[in-house]
Amino acid sequence: MLGSLSFWMLLPAAVQAPAGHRTCVFFEGPGVQGSTRALGELLDAGPGPPRGIRCLYSHCCFGIWNLTQDGAQLEMQGCRDSDEPGCESSRCEPARLAHATPASTLFTCSCGTDLCNANYSHLPPPGISRTPNSEGPQSPPGDSLLVVVSLLVLFFLLMLGSSILALRQWKAFRASGGQELEAEPGIGWSQELPELQELYFSQILQEGGHTVVWAGHLQGEPVAIKAFPMRAAPQFQTERALYELSGLQHDNIVRFIAAGRGGPSSRPPGPLLVLQLYPKGSLCHYLAHHTCDWGLSLKLALSLTRGLAFLHEESWRDGQYKPGIAHRDLSSHNVFVRDDGSCAIGDLGLALALPGLTQPPTWLPTQPRGPATIMEAGTQRYMAPEILDKTLDLQDWGMALRRADIYSLSLLLWEMLSRCPDLWPDHRPPPFQLAYEAELGSSPTTCELWALAVAERRRPHIPPSWYRTTMEPGGLPELLEDCWDSDPEARLTAECVQHRLTRLEYTAEAPDSEEASPNVLPSFCPQACPASPGTAAPLPWQGTSLDPS
Repeated sequence: MLGSLSFWMLLPAAVQAPAGHRTCVFFEGPGVQGSTRALGELLDAGPGPPRGIRCLYSHCCFGIWNLTQDGAQLEMQGCRDSDEPGCESSRCEPARLAHATPASTLFTCSCGTDLCNANYSHLPPPGISRTPNSEGPQSPPGDSLLVVVSLLVLFFLLMLGSSILALRQWKAFRASGGQELEAEPGIGWSQELPELQELYFSQILQEGGHTVVWAGHLQGEPVAIKAFPMRAAPQFQTERALYELSGLQHDNIVRFIAAGRGGPSSRPPGPLLVLQLYPKGSLCHYLAHHTCDWGLSLKLALSLTRGLAFLHEESWRDGQYKPGIAHRDLSSHNVFVRDDGSCAIGDLGLALALPGLTQPPTWLPTQPRGPATIMEAGTQRYMAPEILDKTLDLQDWGMALRRADIYSLSLLLWEMLSRCPDLWPDHRPPPFQLAYEAELGSSPTTCELWALAVAERRRPHIPPSWYRTTMEPGGLPELLEDCWDSDPEARLTAECVQHRLTRLEYTAEAPDSEEASPNVLPSFCPQACPASPGTAAPLPWQGTSLDPS
């Protein structure tokens, strides 16, 4: 059986990674489309497989095996793109991932020691419907009954405790006006969602804590499929409700195609979001493999900022109300590059609808939120100092979450500009690094980030050449500094960042022109862009008898 092979014994000592990096076994079967090799540096291990890979963005290895009646077949091994639950394990202990066909099952493992994905601990025999950890002798009937009763009691206690905690949080924060979009109450997802019969799954693109993103086809067109497990149905309903907002369509937001149910097997289907597939991949992947001249860097930066400004904006267009939305998980893994070189913001799993400037229409589906939920955020590397320090302003949490998004935006702008040859004297930018990777490595802890970003108030290094560039009149470093300021109230709004970048774009197109563009704001943008969120169009109740003012 494949799991009994000790692959690590075949790897020479030369492939061991330096301190601070994880080394994993790397393998991709002939039937695998795409590749995860961009997540690390392949190490020379001789003429044939297996090979080693030094992880760039995590300390976590993974493996995927396909179990059939004939045994287990290795599909993939390599590095994960981030450290996730399960990565702390020292051994590869597979868990069921999906049923590829009625006669085969995919198993995957995550582990956090060098070469730990070389071989798995065990898999269940073919045809046995149980979890990978259920091997072992059968218990006597009396023992089995005792175990069942104990599990039922434990389950009841957990449900009771969770209900009490949820009720207390709901009552404590009901008066704060917290809102989150959700699907229409009283209707289960299994009853209202169609089963997408013409949906086909081809390969796994990304695995997260609650979801798996697949590449596939819907009615012959390539799509990305975000599959949710049954336990994550509330998260699915929240993200679906956001994507289905009538006013959320925008070039710089990932395009939503359909919601439904299905799966890569004949077993009961789960909830799915079908989204546009962006072949160029995530911004992180793109920057790791491409440099971007000044024009393309500005296009990436401006389109990303334009998308965030659209999310933050509260507006009424064509009879449809769109609340302001805080993303809360901006990272270069959740931003995607379109074919034209612009950006599209994705992954709204943690996004929140924000309180309006006036009371929103009563038909807008909302759900009270607790303070602990408001303080949640996504990828810790991009968390604002006030979230790391747990000092987020809960009195005006809508504006506070917008400002936290701007901090995350500044780190993404820094990552983009670090790959621009025109900003370096020798036109040779260094290899791509995530924000704070130079200071803290590929997997910083929350405590390390707090010490650096909060206690020491340090930010990613801005090279001296960025201060001397003649391409930007308003000050490129000043733009970054105004976005990642330690004082949240001093940060620019997304609309203001957009105006600043538009000025840089205009200057890049006409660097010798002495005439100022009539639509360009002064370089000191805060005077022209107030701290309060702007609206692209007046709300319908403003200036009418419905206006409470």
